[in-house]
Amino acid sequence: MRIELIDNRDSFVYNIVGLLEQIKRDPAFGSLTWNVSRNDLAATDSADSADALILSPGPGLPSEAGALAGIVDRYAERKPMFGICLGFQAIAEHFGAALIQTDCPRHGHRTHLSRIDPSDLVMGSLSGTFPAVGRYHSWVVEKESLPECLIATSVDEDGNLMSFRHHSLPLYATQFHPESYISDCGIVIMKSFFENVVMAQSRNAL
Repeated sequence: MRIELIDNRDSFVYNIVGLLEQIKRDPAFGSLTWNVSRNDLAATDSADSADALILSPGPGLPSEAGALAGIVDRYAERKPMFGICLGFQAIAEHFGAALIQTDCPRHGHRTHLSRIDPSDLVMGSLSGTFPAVGRYHSWVVEKESLPECLIATSVDEDGNLMSFRHHSLPLYATQFHPESYISDCGIVIMKSFFENVVMAQSRNAL
């Protein structure tokens, strides 16, 4: 399985690489490989041959993040995708959701997830628990603007949207950072995503 990791010019992309390296040590994911490319149009040359995309965190808003919005436009209906923080927001905006600024920034903030959707193929294994996750953001997706095609899969203590999935496409995203040292469920989440990529490939091969 080959992953294209879109770098939104953020140091956390190397934490994601570290998480991938940990996962690759599991024999079940020994074939996992990845390429890191900056968020410009050249990234599409490499992403075309990838099995799935990970959209990294980054500063600012999706509209300010190079060609990120265009990358989401190009691949949202073509390849499995996992968005983190800025990537989460970019996928949400692609489908018509709105962003709102938080009352105060959540940078290095530890929070606990709740109302985790047990039917979700990525987040569902955490249902019934209250995992700790790390947050680094000043904007959130407005829940009321979430389109019907995006299904909320977890929230924080205040009811803010922390993750969603697409109702029919293999698209998943988290406002929090699975790769953060604060998050105690990052490996579980990313392994579940990769397992879903394999299932999507199997369905497409039929």
